[in-house]
Amino acid sequence: MTAHHLLEAPEEWVDRYGDYLYRFALARITDPDRAGDLVQETFLAALKSRGNFKRQSAPKTWLTAILKHKIIDYLRKSMREQTWDSEDALDRSIDEMFDANGRWSMRPHR
Repeated sequence: MTAHHLLEAPEEWVDRYGDYLYRFALARITDPDRAGDLVQETFLAALKSRGNFKRQSAPKTWLTAILKHKIIDYLRKSMREQTWDSEDALDRSIDEMFDANGRWSMRPHR
């Protein structure tokens, strides 16, 4: 089967590449559910953009590149959320040092 045919037959993508893409995602994400979601998002993105595929690589390589971008986006979003969670915790701990009038509720140690 040619690469051109595989692009024209997206119904074969899951059978041909699904397991590989899932293992690829799982090795980088370690959350089985999220890895599966990222693979599904990859297939949807590929389906929407298959007209842009320049056929300079194999469909498996193209799908893997899309998945890599999905993983990077997921990791960036996760890091941003963790940063906000840490900043929120810091804000809460600072707020707990003061009473309602802005005075020290507990003096810092010298």
